[in-house]
Amino acid sequence: MGISPRALRRFLALAYLSGGMLTEALDPDRCALPEGVRADWTVRGRVLAPPGRDGFVRAELDLPGCVRTVGLRLPRDARGVVVGRDTEFRGGWRPGRAGGGTLEVRTLTAIGGDGVLARGFLVRVREGWMRRIERLFGDRAPMVGALVLARKEGLDPELREAFARSGTAHLLAISGFHVGVMAGLFLAVLRALPVGRKRARVGAVVAVCLYVAVIGFPDAACRAALLFLLVSVAWLRGRPTARGAPLAAVLLLLLVADPAGLSRPGFQLSFMGAGGLLLWARSWESGMAEIPVARRMPRSIRSALAAGIAATVATTPVVAWHFERVSLVSIPVTLAASPLVALALPGIVITVAADVVAPPLAPLLAGGVDLVLAIIEGIVRNCAAPSWASVWVPRTWVLVGGVGGVLSWGLARRGWVRPVVAGRVAVLGAATAILAWPAALHFQARGTMEILMVDVGQGDAIAIRTPGNRWILVDAGPPARSGRSAVASALARRGVSTLDLVVLTHPDMDHMGAAAEVLEAFTVRAVADPGRAAAKEAYVSLLETARRRAVPWVAAAVGHAWLLDGVSIEVLAPLPGESPQSRSESNAASVVLAVRYGGFDALLMGDAPTEVERAVLARLPRAPSGTSGEGVELLKVGHHGSDTSTDSVFLFTLMPETSVLSVGRGNRYGHPTPRVMARLEASGTRIWRTDEVGTVRVRVRRSGAYTVDGARRRR
Repeated sequence: MGISPRALRRFLALAYLSGGMLTEALDPDRCALPEGVRADWTVRGRVLAPPGRDGFVRAELDLPGCVRTVGLRLPRDARGVVVGRDTEFRGGWRPGRAGGGTLEVRTLTAIGGDGVLARGFLVRVREGWMRRIERLFGDRAPMVGALVLARKEGLDPELREAFARSGTAHLLAISGFHVGVMAGLFLAVLRALPVGRKRARVGAVVAVCLYVAVIGFPDAACRAALLFLLVSVAWLRGRPTARGAPLAAVLLLLLVADPAGLSRPGFQLSFMGAGGLLLWARSWESGMAEIPVARRMPRSIRSALAAGIAATVATTPVVAWHFERVSLVSIPVTLAASPLVALALPGIVITVAADVVAPPLAPLLAGGVDLVLAIIEGIVRNCAAPSWASVWVPRTWVLVGGVGGVLSWGLARRGWVRPVVAGRVAVLGAATAILAWPAALHFQARGTMEILMVDVGQGDAIAIRTPGNRWILVDAGPPARSGRSAVASALARRGVSTLDLVVLTHPDMDHMGAAAEVLEAFTVRAVADPGRAAAKEAYVSLLETARRRAVPWVAAAVGHAWLLDGVSIEVLAPLPGESPQSRSESNAASVVLAVRYGGFDALLMGDAPTEVERAVLARLPRAPSGTSGEGVELLKVGHHGSDTSTDSVFLFTLMPETSVLSVGRGNRYGHPTPRVMARLEASGTRIWRTDEVGTVRVRVRRSGAYTVDGARRRR
């Protein structure tokens, strides 16, 4: 007896919710990385692959209650790295986006033999396959390693970005599609042998499970292997499976085995995609059969198109939420590339097997596979090239669109409303909610100024929204390692399209690294900086970008000021004509800004050192005095809390009510230093740090009243 789609939806939703609540109730910290890690952390684990040229590797760490795979960055002179061997790592944790991060290792020590026997054996098997792949496929080896072994260390970042922009990243990663192709290959090979159908099925199940174990148990691969196992068991016992029951059973099994997996994007994407295929593929195919153009298509193409649409619709909200990106070409590119990937995967396996049993034959087979991979790469790169191929979607759009769609669907799901009408009403409700959100933000912003100290890691990026909903950006933070930079993502989430002013306090990469991306992604009406020539390639490239996009560029010095919607921004440093040359003198040329709105005053210090702070105090329009209550409300602490800035004279003269430090967690500079923190605490100021609370938001009313909060819970 089958399960109705409505019952299946309710069961899957209940399983997700109960799994999440069970995780929190029984063991909320299971498999969690230690909180508050700064510069010192010792943990045991094992490297899963040789380090790349940049020292980056994936490693398993033995955490309380579980084993977790994370990124490691080893020192360049690291010795004694043995894949699969139990090792003790010492270093500091640098968190990344979407719950990830990198452990910056200072020292590592081998503490055992080859590690856990089974795990070490599987790691060595994977490494042996990878060495053969590198020898057979040459420059194409990183792509082959990603397709069959979930190894992405050496993959070209531009190629990885092309797969992401074209919406085909799931083809590059190990997914249920790959496991299905491998299962079909194993089953076909075993059925060709005189072993019988049942033994062939059992052998295929064992081979698939071993394959998933060797590649490291990715979420989607585990889901597909368990589905294949359950369906095979039912087939061997001669019992039909209820529609959707195996998927629900696999979901519960994986939740019990690893409740923390529920929060991982890969876990969510895997089950959302499978659920979309299960619930909507047939409906889409039936609906397409009623369209004259689609009716002329071969049924196989119509089925593939329906499956692609169903999976894409189901996974789009998850992709948009986690990665703030939606590909507009994903369905046609997936339809074009999937058959080629399905052809390449068996070819890769057969080539590696031939290298073992018949080495002279392997290079010939590798040449054929390389041609197929070249075609895949060409399709992906060309389809990802247009600027419109991938669009950024703010999380607020996902949230309000989802809420609007669900509410509209619930209202339309009445007995007198036809299903087709209900679906149209849901889409209309989601679109209405998305369009209404900017209006709600504008209404909320009336009469208030907002300052966002964006969490960009070790760097500065400060976004200021005026009461008229115009935006100013002071510094842009470091460049993104992959994808979009933190500051560009933060602005996109707020629906920003135009920046009236971008101020770059000085040409250091932690302040201007993402500025070129900002100029490309947003309409920028003016850029200001100290006006000092910097012999840096990134700075020259930034100037060229501004020239190409016709963005006015001005030198900011004492005497410059801007007034936008009642918000005054005045330059307090540097003086006109100052010309520092060295790196330390570059900090001395930092643009220092005084921001005023009504009765509220803020001071943004850039990386200005102590001597500049003293000069700034003399240039303030009114002499601050802690006893008279005329001190500033907000201070952006200079140079990330370095000893070169924020001395006691400056603090006790200025008497800031609130101080914000923009600093990277576990940074190698030791910022903020204990001496600066002691001075801040002694001054009585309220201290906020982006490494602890994430992006700091300050909301100000004209009266001078203001509130401060952090993106993460303050520890």
